[in-house]
Amino acid sequence: MSQNININWEKLKQKLDFSSEIQSLLFDQAQAVYAKLSSSFSNDEQFAINKKVGGISNLLIDEVGLGFTSVMAVILWPVYDNDLIKTHELTESFDESIASILVGLKKLEGLDMSKTDIHSEHFIQLLLSLSSDVRIILIKVAERLYAIRQVEDNEGVNPRGLAKEVRDLYAPIAHRLGLYLIKNEFEEAAIKYLQAESYRHIARKLNETKKSREVYINNFVEPLDKMLKSNGLNCDIKGRPKSIHSIWNKMSMQEVEFEEVYDLFAIRVILHSSGSSEKADCWQVYSYITDIYQPNPNRLRDWISSPKPNGYESLHTTVIGPDGKWVEVQIRTKRMDEIAEHGHAAHWKYKENRGIADDDSWLGQIKAALQSPEAGDQESEHSSKTELYSNQIYIFTPESDLIKLRVGSTVLDFAFAVHSNVGVHCTGAKVNGKIVPIKHTLINGDQVEILTSAQQRPKVDWLNWIKTSKARSRIKRFLKEADYQGSEKGKDTLKRKFEQWRIKYDVTTIHRLVNFLKLKNALELYQEVADGKVDLTQIRDLLKDKDPAGHLKDKPEQDKSIDSFIKSPVRQEDYLIIDGSLDNVDYRLAKCCNPIFGDEVFGFVTVSDSTKIHRLNCPNAKQMIKRYPYRVLKVQWTDKHGDEANYSVNIRITGFDDIGIINEISRVISADLKVNMRAMNVSSDDGFFIGLITLAVQDKYHLEVIFAKLKRVKGVMNVIRSDELI
Repeated sequence: MSQNININWEKLKQKLDFSSEIQSLLFDQAQAVYAKLSSSFSNDEQFAINKKVGGISNLLIDEVGLGFTSVMAVILWPVYDNDLIKTHELTESFDESIASILVGLKKLEGLDMSKTDIHSEHFIQLLLSLSSDVRIILIKVAERLYAIRQVEDNEGVNPRGLAKEVRDLYAPIAHRLGLYLIKNEFEEAAIKYLQAESYRHIARKLNETKKSREVYINNFVEPLDKMLKSNGLNCDIKGRPKSIHSIWNKMSMQEVEFEEVYDLFAIRVILHSSGSSEKADCWQVYSYITDIYQPNPNRLRDWISSPKPNGYESLHTTVIGPDGKWVEVQIRTKRMDEIAEHGHAAHWKYKENRGIADDDSWLGQIKAALQSPEAGDQESEHSSKTELYSNQIYIFTPESDLIKLRVGSTVLDFAFAVHSNVGVHCTGAKVNGKIVPIKHTLINGDQVEILTSAQQRPKVDWLNWIKTSKARSRIKRFLKEADYQGSEKGKDTLKRKFEQWRIKYDVTTIHRLVNFLKLKNALELYQEVADGKVDLTQIRDLLKDKDPAGHLKDKPEQDKSIDSFIKSPVRQEDYLIIDGSLDNVDYRLAKCCNPIFGDEVFGFVTVSDSTKIHRLNCPNAKQMIKRYPYRVLKVQWTDKHGDEANYSVNIRITGFDDIGIINEISRVISADLKVNMRAMNVSSDDGFFIGLITLAVQDKYHLEVIFAKLKRVKGVMNVIRSDELI
């Protein structure tokens, strides 16, 4: 290759600082493979490729913090992308993880990004779920950063389209990865090209006020600097303007002009402290600041005593500075500042109120890769796989909209996700242009067009081909409605027969008949009659054994206590297997005792033809089992239940009415245990409190864990399960 288009290979080698001779040899081999490009492209094309590869490689090392494996993938990417080397050749000649990264990059290249502004969160999750190695995402972030920096020199790229993409996708991803400076650069570029007039206006205003802002910062810092130094604190004090994007966002959200944005800049105090003195020194600085300036107590943020789960540490306060202006002050040590500026703060968890339940262990893998790039690059592919969205897939409609489904979802699931009417009439689909049946399993990134027919109707076996609860419930509803239409006919037939036989038609007789025929409920009885599956002569013969009122006679009196109910022999047909899928019976959980997974329970057939599930220690259990034994079903839970299962349960907490105890109980439930509180009622009297709380729990074991945690709260005397209504 000619000199003017060559990559500075020696400089890259020095930056990578190879940890082994093997790495050096592999790098030389990659350089040789890369030379294949010279015979396939013109000098101008080669120059552009070299510039991009060199630029992205340096970004990965200098600004993202990755090392050997990631840079090797970037070097080999144009060779692989232009089909000058095959996947199996990559695996044989280089490391398997390099091949995996390149395959992942190839997947991302084929995505249609035209609607990122509409489905930005789904696109973000799709990118993450398609990336088996976290370094794929980091390389894409670096590649987009390079692209936005070069956009004005690249005539083939639409600046607005690229700006929209980095705003909607890569700025949030950089935020989540903790790449704070890169995230800011993406946002600045976005407003520069998408809100050009606002960008120029704010930039001009910042420039016009630069001198007065510097004077104000100096006036604010001077007395503070003197006090800190006179007390022996070694620190740097910096004043920095807020980003144009941040100022524009405040102007838009608060609907104010530039002059009305009070916090155009922030003061950062960076201490040269280390070890055990860090926390105490930060609080000492806070004390000195508040001696000089009046703080706003509602704006104090202590992330030093209780660091964020992502590791972010800093002490933030807002004070009234000279001329009555509010000034934000951030206090942190040099170590804390380094983490916050270079990627480990991950501010998104507390600045983006999206309520996304992300996996902190995955974030930990990101941290490890950034802190020790060489060690991270030498790990196996499996150690760096992201499992953040491993249970979700994202499917494109023909219009490039995205729909989120569970892993393993089929064409039917997708059809019902589009619309219930589409699902009901679904006959198949075109997946990536190929016609497939309704039970075809979809994978991430598929584009699906549903095929329908007006004559198509749901069938029972459809329930075997679906994964999502929406599709399951819609199919069952349709089947139930179809059954209901037939059952009405059977009900009318049975009523006429009862009149002929001169037997009184009532609920008790029907339920006894259901039990004799070993059916689930009256609806099934009516359906069987309509379908001709019940011998009406047999029913008439059964009804001959009746009392004067026309009812079937009870079986001989038995011991109807709860103990005998539990200990009595169990026949297979007595069991009602229950779980979240509702496959076997139409049942409801009784509100009088709120049973949860793991409780000892029984079923009670109600007049409305549905079965209510009660706890054996339900206040009403003894009465129901004694008076209506023929309506009672033995019940057992399945061995497993879904992780997403939620059961409402009421608990009663008593304790000393100390200041803050209710807040502490709420914090333990919501923050520590991550449990959703659906209702809460607290009363106090004579120094004691009684709290009734409704929680959403997974099972009985989960409830026991909650009880154990709450009983350790100082001031709590007792925690029990309650059947009281809130």
